[in-house]
Amino acid sequence: MGILIKIIDKCLSKYVNYKYKCVLSKLGFCGKNVSLNTVRIHNPHNVFLYDNTNILPGFIFISHRGQFFFHQGSAAAQNLTVVTDSHIRKVGKLFKDEELFYKYKDNISENVVVEEDVWIGTNVTLLPGVTIGRGSNVGAGTVIRGKVPPYSIVSGNPGKVIGFTFTPEEIIEHEKALYPEEDRLPLELLEKNYEKYFLKRLKEIKEFNRL
Repeated sequence: MGILIKIIDKCLSKYVNYKYKCVLSKLGFCGKNVSLNTVRIHNPHNVFLYDNTNILPGFIFISHRGQFFFHQGSAAAQNLTVVTDSHIRKVGKLFKDEELFYKYKDNISENVVVEEDVWIGTNVTLLPGVTIGRGSNVGAGTVIRGKVPPYSIVSGNPGKVIGFTFTPEEIIEHEKALYPEEDRLPLELLEKNYEKYFLKRLKEIKEFNRL
């Protein structure tokens, strides 16, 4: 019995590795040191995974034309869902009318972008048009519907900025160690974001954190 179990395990392992390689080979782009586990991807050619990225099991990608860009050094926990397209309604047509529901010709498509060094918690949903800025942290269960500034901490449904991973000055030092000068974010932008999304919203953020 023990030998049979070993044979079955070996066969399963080979099958899983084969399926994994098949998925990666169909992606729009797959960089070095990419880890992608147990996925459901509609139109894999619209998925672009860059170097040193990791998406844990349960990843669902729903797309017709919209693309998903997951940039270097980013990672996502279990059950990430990315949606890049929205069905439309038309007067005099049922929602599941074949022309509307299956042919996608009038659907609204927007890319979803996760920039470098982003951490995404479990059970997060990213909707069409989302951009998550470099160095951000997204809390478990968050639903993001818009753009997220770099180095922000985001939580809730809809996702709201509730803080930043570093101060603007710390981000400058952080990026000096990681990125060439031409790719670093300017202090002026970082200070503007810090004031707009954090300092001017302290009361709102404190109330949110009490929930």
